[in-house]
Amino acid sequence: MEKRRLGSTDLMVSVIGFGGIPIQRKNKEEVIEIFGELINKGINFVDTARGYTISEELIGEALKVHGRENFILATKSMARTSEGLHKEFKISINNLGVESVDLFQFHNVKSEEEYETLIGEDGAYSAALELKEKGLIVHIGITSHNKDCYLR
Repeated sequence: MEKRRLGSTDLMVSVIGFGGIPIQRKNKEEVIEIFGELINKGINFVDTARGYTISEELIGEALKVHGRENFILATKSMARTSEGLHKEFKISINNLGVESVDLFQFHNVKSEEEYETLIGEDGAYSAALELKEKGLIVHIGITSHNKDCYLR
C-alpha cells in the first residue's frame, strides 16, 4: 500500500484510510477481523470520533489484538472548551485503550464564531496544547463540513 505524508506532519499514512463510522454497526469479533484485513492490505490510518457511538471502544478492542504500533490513530471531539476537551479526551483514551493519539481533531467546526471559541481563552485548543506537551497528542487538527467556514 502506498503511503504519503499527512499534511505537514511526519506521519506517513496509507493512501486509503479506515473511517470508524461504519463499525458502530459491527460486533467486536467482526471489528477484530476487519483490523486484521487492514494490516494485510497495508492500511495504517484509522480515524474515529467520540460522536461515532461505540466506534472508539471497538477500535480499542481491535488494537488489543492487532497492536497499537500497526496504526496511525486519529480521533475527534466536538468539545469547544478546555474543560470539555479534557473530559472528552480522557474518555477517548480510555475507550481506545491507548496512551496517546497521533492526530486529535476538533470535529466539525461550523462557523468563525465557533472557531473563535475554540481558540479563545479557556478554549479547547489550549487544552489540546497542554495534552500535546504531555505527549498524549502528537498532532492537532480541525475538521469542518461547511465550505463557507473561514478558518485562518
